[in-house]
Amino acid sequence: MNKPKVVVTRKQFDSEMDRLRAVSDLTIIESDHLPTQEELKSKVKGAKALFVHINDDINGEIMDAAGDSLKIIGQFGVGYDNVDVDAASERNIAVANTPGVLTETTASFAFTLMQAAARRIAECDRFVRDGKWKYFEPLDLLGYDLSASVLGIIGYGRIGSYLGKIASENNMKVLYYNRSTPEETYGAERIDTMKELLEKSDVVSIHCPFTPETNNLISKKELSYMKKTSTLINTARGPIVNLDDLYDALSNNRIAYAALDVTDPEPINMDHPILKLDNLTILPHIASATVETRRKMSMMTVDNIIEGLNSSLPTYCVNSEKISW
Repeated sequence: MNKPKVVVTRKQFDSEMDRLRAVSDLTIIESDHLPTQEELKSKVKGAKALFVHINDDINGEIMDAAGDSLKIIGQFGVGYDNVDVDAASERNIAVANTPGVLTETTASFAFTLMQAAARRIAECDRFVRDGKWKYFEPLDLLGYDLSASVLGIIGYGRIGSYLGKIASENNMKVLYYNRSTPEETYGAERIDTMKELLEKSDVVSIHCPFTPETNNLISKKELSYMKKTSTLINTARGPIVNLDDLYDALSNNRIAYAALDVTDPEPINMDHPILKLDNLTILPHIASATVETRRKMSMMTVDNIIEGLNSSLPTYCVNSEKISW
């Protein structure tokens, strides 16, 4: 009896691929570049399941290229805005993600970025490497203490609220802007409008999901509300922040600093002028990049796929109400 075909769009942990290999005809796309749409269409033909990643645009064309055999799309991560869920539901394809797995890791990383920005770590590293460290200067490269600062969090779900907990434990005053009231606020104060939150915060950290409503949520107008001494942190999704407007704000000292783990596009275009700024820390989407967290994400994605291969809706199916198997 032939095993069902499963396609994995990027190299993954060997132990988890062995689990898939035991129950499927496994294809792993390994290359030195992201697979193009044409490459994906070619590779997915006849697949029953896809193991996909955030940079894969999984639209209706990709699903149709796989054919009627496709039943499950396993997303490696919590966010799944790269998958056209409506198109999947129309084709009776289950989409599953890995919720909850990276809450503490991503929140801790956001706080790390806040610390790095407050003490200008990346800038100081460049200062030394560029041979500018000639002597001790007591008023040079001064940062600020987070414990004396106000943190404003946009999006107070699992990750945002856990960051609020960390910040509160480090004596920061925490404000949050969220559509709904979370079960646990960790002593944070809810702010009714994002404008007010931006005006009151010394550090603003973004933790809302990427949706059509949050596309360019932070642009020229919103940046104008922030303090000139403030810092913007983004570990959510790149398109939430307008990169050109952020460059304008940073280069004209309308805000003091930014730390980004995500950009739009991703990877960032290397000719973008924002890369020349000293008051920016920019990283390659590594908020969840610990061995423990990424391994757990891989395991959960494989679990979702194996459930789908066994004709059971995955535990973490995001469109279960629209699927009839």
